[in-house]
Amino acid sequence: MSNLTSNDTTTDVSAPKLRNALSVIIVLICLLGLVGNAIVIFYFCFRGKLNQSTVYILNLAVADFLFSVGCCIFFIYFLGLINGMDTSLESNRAISTFGELLISFTFNASILFLATLSCERCLSVCFPLWYKCRRPTHLSAILSAVMWALSLFIMIMERFYNPEHRPTVYIVTSAVFLLLTLLMIGSSVVLLIQIQKTSVQCRPLKLYIVIIAAIINYLISLAPSRVVRMVYFFAIIPTKNIKIMSLIVINLCSAFNSAANPYIYIIVGRWKGRVSTTKALKLAFQENSNQTSEENISMGSLQSDNDSKSKVSQRQQ
Repeated sequence: MSNLTSNDTTTDVSAPKLRNALSVIIVLICLLGLVGNAIVIFYFCFRGKLNQSTVYILNLAVADFLFSVGCCIFFIYFLGLINGMDTSLESNRAISTFGELLISFTFNASILFLATLSCERCLSVCFPLWYKCRRPTHLSAILSAVMWALSLFIMIMERFYNPEHRPTVYIVTSAVFLLLTLLMIGSSVVLLIQIQKTSVQCRPLKLYIVIIAAIINYLISLAPSRVVRMVYFFAIIPTKNIKIMSLIVINLCSAFNSAANPYIYIIVGRWKGRVSTTKALKLAFQENSNQTSEENISMGSLQSDNDSKSKVSQRQQ
C-alpha cells in the first residue's frame, strides 16, 4: 500500500479520472459504513442486549467501523495526492503506514469474526442441547478477545516479519483464510439444511435471510479482495499503475463489505414491516418469546422425525 502514497504517483498516472472516481466512491462507501456501524455499536451499547451471537456482531461492527475510519482517511489523503497536493515524504510514509496497519488489522478481524459467528450458528443448530446447557457462559467474550489478538498477530507477521521469510508467512496466512472461508461456507450450508428440515411454522425466517445475505456479501467482497492481495503481494501484476488500481479495487471490495453488514441487519429487521431503525435491529437479533431459534429448529426436526416414525408404524400395522 505504500506505493499509493509515493511522490511519483502524481507524475505518471494512467486513467486519473478512473482513480479519482473510484477513490471518491470508496470514501462515500466508507462514510456510509461509519454511519451504519456506529448505529449498530450504539444499539448494542445502550439499547440492545448481548447474547452468544450478538457479541460477535458487536465486535464485527467495531472492526468494520475502524476499517472504514482507516480507509476513509487514507483515500481522502490519496485524493489530495493525485490532484497535486503538496506533501512531504515523511507525511506520505506516516499516512501509508497508518492506513496499511489499521486496514490490515481490521480486515483480518472482520474475516475471523464472520467465521466464528458462522460456526457458532452451526453448533447452535446441530447441537442445541449442548449449546444451551453445556456451552461455557463467557465463551463468546473469550473468543472475541482471541480473534482480536490473532488478527493483530497476523498483521504483525505479515508486515514486520523478516522480509526473507515474509512470502512463506503470507502463504500460510492465505491458506488459513481459505480454510476459514470454506469453514464458514460449510457451516452456513449445514445451517441452511437444518432449517430446511423444519416446518414452516418453526422456521426462523429472519435468520435464514441473514445467513444468505452474509454468504453473498462475503463472497462478493472479502474473498476476491484476499485473492487480489495475494496476487499483489507476490508481484504477479506487471506494472506499477496496475498495482495501484488493484489496491484501489481491493479496498473498494473491503469497504463495500464493511458498509453493507449493518444495512443487511436493518433490512432484515424491517422485513414485511416499516419500523424504526432501533426496532428493526431488535427484530433482527431478538429471540422468540417462547423459544429460541435453535430450539425451534430442533423441535421441528424432532416433529418431522416423529411424524415419519408414526407413518412407518401405521404401515406396519
